Amino acid sequence: MKRIKVETHTPYGEDAMPEGLTPRQQDIFNFLCRHIKEHGFPPSYEEIAEQFGFASPNAVTGHLKALERKGFIRRSEKSRALEITDPSFRQSGIPIIGTVAAGTPILAIENREGTLAIEEMFGPSGDLFALRVRGESMVGAGINPGDFVVVRPMPVVESGQIGVAFLDGDATVKRIYKEPTGWRLQPENSGMEPIWVSKDDATFWIGGKVVGVVRRIQL
Repeated sequence: MKRIKVETHTPYGEDAMPEGLTPRQQDIFNFLCRHIKEHGFPPSYEEIAEQFGFASPNAVTGHLKALERKGFIRRSEKSRALEITDPSFRQSGIPIIGTVAAGTPILAIENREGTLAIEEMFGPSGDLFALRVRGESMVGAGINPGDFVVVRPMPVVESGQIGVAFLDGDATVKRIYKEPTGWRLQPENSGMEPIWVSKDDATFWIGGKVVGVVRRIQL
């Protein structure tokens, strides 16, 4: 897994570092800010542990709890569900972070391709990211191959909403239904079958809700 260089680059500016943090907490906070700026979402606990040489992801929890207690971040139970609390922490445009499958799940390539400066349409862009669609499983919902889906990161979506889900490291866009045994990832294409996910599958998590679709038209 590729490491990201930690830089002293935060919402507070390079010469105005946040007060009240230990050096290690400050380094972790800087890493969170940089990762979110580059990828559109926070690093996982595993990525933080690898970056700082912790023996296990469990060692990350105490540092994140301290950052939350001191008011620098907000967390939820999902490993990637945290945000920087400072309102000035906003990026210009929506990062395009790779490709998402509208078909069978494919590897989500975190390779920033540029930005979509359309925050006027979807709200503050610092809360959003974009993925390029590959496959035809969502054509019935007007999501075609080559489109960009605009995603608001969140660890849960309402049953039946269109979202981006990750399964064993691969990403797919589907209607996500909560079922008694787990989740059903339902395509909007009558020729394709749903993907069923057990509630015990630890590799499954929801990356966010699709809030828009952007399409390039060749004139």
